[in-house]
Amino acid sequence: MNTLLLAITALALVVLVALVLRPIQEEEEAKPEEDERISPLLRGINYLLSDEPDLALQEMVQVARLRSEAADVYMALGEMFRSRGEIGRAVRIHQNLLARPDLPQSIHLQAHVALAIDFQTGGLLDRALVQYQKALDIQSDHAVALEASLRIREQSSEWLLAEELLSRLERVRDESYGSHRAYLFAEVARHCFEQGDFDAARLDAARALELDASCAPARIVEIDLALQQQQADAAEAEVRSLWEHAREHFPLVIPSLLQHQSFYQTHALTLLREFWSESRDAELILAWLEALAQHCTMAEAQQLCDELAFKPSSLRQSLRLNAILGNDADVHTDFARQWRKTAKNYACEQCGVEVVEVRWQCPQCHSWGTLHPKVEEKV
Repeated sequence: MNTLLLAITALALVVLVALVLRPIQEEEEAKPEEDERISPLLRGINYLLSDEPDLALQEMVQVARLRSEAADVYMALGEMFRSRGEIGRAVRIHQNLLARPDLPQSIHLQAHVALAIDFQTGGLLDRALVQYQKALDIQSDHAVALEASLRIREQSSEWLLAEELLSRLERVRDESYGSHRAYLFAEVARHCFEQGDFDAARLDAARALELDASCAPARIVEIDLALQQQQADAAEAEVRSLWEHAREHFPLVIPSLLQHQSFYQTHALTLLREFWSESRDAELILAWLEALAQHCTMAEAQQLCDELAFKPSSLRQSLRLNAILGNDADVHTDFARQWRKTAKNYACEQCGVEVVEVRWQCPQCHSWGTLHPKVEEKV
């Protein structure tokens, strides 16, 4: 909001300067009119600086009435309406601007982008994409339009179209987004696996891992492929690779291992014991206990906990263990289980947002691979 207010203030100042610096003879010819325009501009700027955007908006509307030919004033008005949540009014302003036959191409481009942002803010993603494409038709290397289109494609799970846009964005910014692309291919691989196209899933998972060896969702797809096709040796190798390259997300694969009991008994059980002995990773054992309690029996989970002599060392670990193995009649167990249902288990290293379920893309800053498991709980 502060950034928007600063931008509008700057725009208002530009309009003000343009009015003041006109040739003297024009100023003399239309002095009353110019004074009439400058007055609401000054009041609007004063209201913006006083953090009173509603009153500033009223003054900017007055400026627009007095200077109906000023496209920059209408652009500012559209931004202000959108910031207030009045998407419909912002849309009408930008559409009316685009309908002008004499609109300069630079403003034409800005208006298409602004209209796209209006639609995107209002949840009309298809219409937003149309406007972003029109902006790209005018300027093919417009980074804002490319990035916004990329986000919409990702939001709509159109992974291949998103990958094409990412390639264009790489060329425009002269940067490499290999890790980002890896996660897109991993999503394609997961979709192919769920559709039963195992060959395509294997190919896309391999492409993802070529770009980023630590791409956990791609390695999980490869494990699921090996388990689905009963390739025990390949599955064991992939499980070891996940542990080696993406250890913090290794617990996510344990439920899949338990659902394939034959592989679990002959291979996974030994592997999990080995990894626990090597790392004493509390997240590993807690995820293992949770999976056992859910897919097998509580008694098996209790037996494993006793056998491995696991003792929680933090509040979070204690709550999770109590939620798994606690007594149903105990009020503390009831609290722990209610907490477990809503506990924020992952936090983004970029923006700090916390979420309950694992996500490969942050829902707030849209970064890929930045959500990591939380290991402590705030008291």
